Parts: sequence; C-alpha cells; structure tokens
Amino acid sequence: MEHLELYYDKPAAVWEETLPVGNGSLGGMVFGGIQKEVIGLNEESLWSGYPREKDNPGAYASLDTVRRLIFDGRCREAEQLIQETMLGEYNESYMPLGKLIIAYENLKEERTLAYRRTLDLNRAEAVVEFTDAAGVRYRREVFCSYPRSAMVIRLCADQPVMKLRIQLESELRCQVAGRQWGLSFSGQCPEHVDPSYIRSGREAFVWGYRGMHFQGEVRLLSCDGSFQTGDSGICVENAGEMVLVLWAVNPWKAAAGLTYDQMREEHERDYGALFDSVELYLGDQLPLPTDERLRRLREGQEDEGLYALYFQYGRYLMIASSRAGGLPANLQGIWSWQMQAPWSSNWTTNINAEMNYWPALSCGLGACMEPYFSMVERLARRGRQTARIHYGCRGFVHHHNADYWGYTNPVGIGYGEAQGRHGSVTWSMWPMGGAWLVQEFFRYYEYTNDETFLRERAYPVTREAALFLLDWLVEHDGYYVTCPSTSPENKYITEEGETCCVTQSSAMDMELIREVFDHFEEICRILSLEDPILPDIRKKRERLAPIGIGSRGQLLEWHEEYREAEPGHRHISHLYGLFPSELFEGDETMTEACRVSLMGRLENGGGYTGWSCAWIINMFAVLKDGERAYQYLNTLLTRSTYPNLWDAHEPFQIDGNFGGTAAIANMLVQDRKGQIKILPALPKAWKKGYVKGLCLKGGRRVDIRWDENGETHEIH
Repeated sequence: MEHLELYYDKPAAVWEETLPVGNGSLGGMVFGGIQKEVIGLNEESLWSGYPREKDNPGAYASLDTVRRLIFDGRCREAEQLIQETMLGEYNESYMPLGKLIIAYENLKEERTLAYRRTLDLNRAEAVVEFTDAAGVRYRREVFCSYPRSAMVIRLCADQPVMKLRIQLESELRCQVAGRQWGLSFSGQCPEHVDPSYIRSGREAFVWGYRGMHFQGEVRLLSCDGSFQTGDSGICVENAGEMVLVLWAVNPWKAAAGLTYDQMREEHERDYGALFDSVELYLGDQLPLPTDERLRRLREGQEDEGLYALYFQYGRYLMIASSRAGGLPANLQGIWSWQMQAPWSSNWTTNINAEMNYWPALSCGLGACMEPYFSMVERLARRGRQTARIHYGCRGFVHHHNADYWGYTNPVGIGYGEAQGRHGSVTWSMWPMGGAWLVQEFFRYYEYTNDETFLRERAYPVTREAALFLLDWLVEHDGYYVTCPSTSPENKYITEEGETCCVTQSSAMDMELIREVFDHFEEICRILSLEDPILPDIRKKRERLAPIGIGSRGQLLEWHEEYREAEPGHRHISHLYGLFPSELFEGDETMTEACRVSLMGRLENGGGYTGWSCAWIINMFAVLKDGERAYQYLNTLLTRSTYPNLWDAHEPFQIDGNFGGTAAIANMLVQDRKGQIKILPALPKAWKKGYVKGLCLKGGRRVDIRWDENGETHEIH
C-alpha cells in the first residue's frame, strides 16, 4: 500500500486544524505546538446528565385529536398541539475531557527549522518534528492503542536538553494529584447542559452531585532524565526521551515489561488488520502540505490523489472512533472541544448517525459496526416504553436524537420547561428513527452471510421495529397511512400561506415502512420462520399509501403536492428509496422521479452542508452520473472541508467524511438487488487507477484496475 499522510508545515492554530487520534473510545487532537504542545482529550462515555425519565405521559391523550385535525386539513393546529402536549426534554451533551499540556521550558523562541506535522494513516500515528535554533532535533509521536486502552506519547530530542512541565487541565470538575509514577485525576460531569442552540435566560450548566464521575491517569512509563511529580504536574529536566501513557474511564491494560516499541508494533498490527484491507489509487500523492493541496483544488488545479487520501482518511476516522466494546461514532466521531458542542455532539438519527456507517460494509470495516448494533439494541429496549407511553403502540420507537442515556422520546422541551419550544416539531415529531436504524442489521447479514447474527440480533430488533409500524399505521381513505407525519426538518406552505411541518404519509415514512416490512419478511424466509405478525404485515403493505409523482415529474415529499417552504432544503429524505435504500432499484419511473427531485433541490441551492453534499454524491453514483458525482465530490472538498480534512457542516460534523468515503466506493462498485456494477460512475478525471478489497454482498471482495484502454476486475 502506498504511504498516506496528512502533512502540514506549521502547528495547528485552531482545533479544526488539529490531527485526530483515537482507539474508538479515547481520542486526542494534536496541535503540534513548538514551545507548548496541547492535546485535546475526549473519552466517548463522558456525558452530562444522569438516569431519569423523559417520556411524556400526557402525549397519548392528544394523539387522536392531532390525527383528526390533520385529516380535516387543520395541520397548523395539529402542529401547535403536538408542540404543547406531545414532546419531551432535549438530550444531554457530550463532554470534552480536557487537555494535556506539554510545555518545553528549554525552548525560548518559536523559530525552528524543518517543521513537519503529520498524521500517518498507514500507522495511525501523529508525529511532530522540528529543529530548534541550537540545532537540536525534536520529535513527538502520539497514538491511541486499542489493545492497551490508552494514549501513548513519546517525546524525543537528539540531545538530553528537554525541560518539560506536563499538566492536565479540564473544564469539568476535575481534581489532579501527583503520584510517584505521574498524575491521577478524577472528576464529575454536569447533571445537565443545555444544547448550544437553546437560549433560556438561565445558567446553561447544572452541576449538582448526580453527574457522571470518572477517573484516569497520566503515567510516566520511561524517562532518561530527572523528574518530579506534584499536584501541579510533572516536571522533567535533562531528558532526551520519555514516554507517557494516558488513560481515562477504561483503565489501561498494562503488561509487565512491555516497551514502547512493542506497544507501537501491537497497535500497528491491530489497526492494520482493518485499514490495510482496502487500497485505492487515483493518482500520486503530491509532496505538499495538505492545506496547500486543498487550496490548489479550490483554485481549480488537479489533484486526484487527494480524493484517495480523503477516502482513506474516512476509513481511518471510523477505525479511530468506532471499535467493539464502545459507543458508535457520534456527530463529531469522538473529537469535541467545546463544553456546549454543536447539536450536543449527540447521535442525530434522521440521517447523520446512519450516514456515519454507510462506508463500513463496503469498505472493509464491518467490525466497526458493533457499537452501532449495540446502541440500536439499547434504544430498542428503552423505545418499547416510549412507544407504549407516547402512542399506545407495541414494539419500539425512536425519534431523531439519542444520547449516552438512550432516551427515545421526541425532544423539544427545555430543561425545567413545560412544553415544546417554537419550531421544535419540525425535527422532533419523527417516530421513524428506529425504522431507519434497524435497516443496517439486515444489510450486515447481506454482506456477511452470518446467519447467527441474523437470528440472534437482526430478527429480534427488526421485529420490534415492524411491530411499532404495524400499530402506528392508521386506515384512512382506503389506505394505511402514518399520521402525524413529517419529512425530516423540512416544511411546506399551506393554502393559507403559513409554513407547516406536519401532515400524513410523507414519502420517507412510506419508504422506510415498506423496507422494514420487506426485510422482516425476508429474514423470516431465510430462518424458516412463520412469525405470527407476518399476515398483518402482508395485509398492510398491500395498502400502504402510495408515493406520488408531481407536476414536474418529481417525487413528492409529502402525500400531496405542497408548495415547498425551502426548495433547496439540505435534507433529501424523500429520496431514501433511491439511496441508501434499494427500494427503487430497477424501477425506472421512480428513479427518474428521484433524479428530477434531486436536480430541483440543487437548482435551488441544495447541498450546502457537508453531509448533504455527501448524500448527493451517493445519489449521483447510484444514478450512474459520474461527472456530477465528481463535481459534488470536488464541492465537498473545496467548500465543506477543513484544513485537517474534517467535514464542515459547519461547524465540524464527521458524517460528511463518512458519507464522502461511501460515495467514492459507490462510484467504483455497487452491489444492489443482486446486480454488481463495476465502475458505474467513473468520472473522466480518474483516467487510470485501481482499488483493491472493496466488499460485495455474500462475503466477497473485488479488485478493479482501469486505464484508457478499459478495465479489468476480479471478484474473490
């Protein structure tokens, strides 16, 4: 595999320029300073809040009235009633652990020679190198070991001149104590943190005594100089090399006599077993700083190798933020710098959490999906209560937001408030989150043929989702419909000229329901099960409300052709049946209607956030439009990518990285409804290249090589 790295010739000035490292749970953001290194720290399980009830026991009493209002065409009144009576509290927030500060007190000035800051994707290691004014060469190496559950840092100089002060700082209630071997720390998260977009006029942080407690250590594993430890930090003098190990929440797995080199070799073997499974070559890697390469791309210069680097960076980020035994990648993976992170850095399940895992199966990272499956199963357990309390339904429901505590209620009520905030129904009243989340269970079986997984995990959770949908559907005008229904975060304009978000039977609702029913029936067929709910599924599927096609030939987002409040809206939820679903595969009429809808969005300014642009690239790949897929891939990198290649929502949101990685894979190969498509959306700019190891369904992989003379491929 070619050597791949993000490279910079200066330290990071802001955290969107830092280099992220992680082992799935513990994350670091390396600034690469000269006189002072700062490593931002995260641990995936540090959240505000504590276990309590957030379901709304009064919600069910309003459901029939809401439905009657909608069927009578009084949708604005229905929206207002939902806002006042059917919502629950907002989620809690992901908390930054703090920062590790390493001050070089022997360095009196910033002037250096040959400064180089890199993130080595082949080795999953951040490295900082420079030479000071006296000619002393310095090097730092930082990696996060999954086998050892720790961050490992080596600090070197080619002369024993390092005079260091090492401290840990945190905005959490954290106490640091000096130990013979380094520092221990313990702290507490707040009981509650308001989302950053809430303005309540009161204190956004509630500390109390019930918040999550945590502990960790900064251990001095080796040092060839002298050192002292105290509550204010670790002081080191006359050192040429030292190694630190940092852990938080999950104690590090120490082993007697284990050296730094052995830990790094162990880390590289573990990481390489995942990362090395897929290779992609689209052009040579230019020997320029990565931010310079992005600038050149914005100016219209070619750099096809940068797209391959971006693809592999997405795979790196997944390995670094989602490993077995932990939590799934959240809105920022595991890398968050703010006490009130954007959108609470939670799991937004009306697109973003699902998009995070789009590249996993096709890009050789199925092992990284275990945290996703575990969380969905946890939401399903909690969601049975929400389904019963809010809607009087069996099965499980989940809405559009999740946090560490696994709440499944529709959010919208501020902490200590009595009813939903204005506009909150637009995103909160969407009881289809569970229906989307469970789809990956069946897809995992399709790629792996793991029948044990299908029986023990996919079948139970898909059945619970199907049960809810059976009860959620209501009969109206000869069809089974969803009511109330929204299309994620979008609004339409009523005949009276008002904006409204609720109606009946949005296109995405009906697509998700049909897919859940189809998947559940197929699971039962494979497992030779005649489940007692199958007759009801078959009956209601036959009379599901149809998805309409409008006057312009577009797929209708709602059950009728409303005037759109925002024709270029960032969500393209109604096109779910085209991608990520395969529902419309082979249906030329519905595929063309999706294409018309997509072009309408773009003509009105759509695709203006990173993740939305990534979804659009995938859509064009499925439509076999390689030139437009390439156009929007270029847009993703030039308009929605930070210097460290993180996706810009804005601010940073990792789903665009993962969606972009999946899109590149889909441009090269697709396996949909039994048809394998080789290079279905190859743009002219990718004149020659190769990819090795992309995954197909049934446990197969494909290698493809192409140039001006054609392509060759091998499936194995």
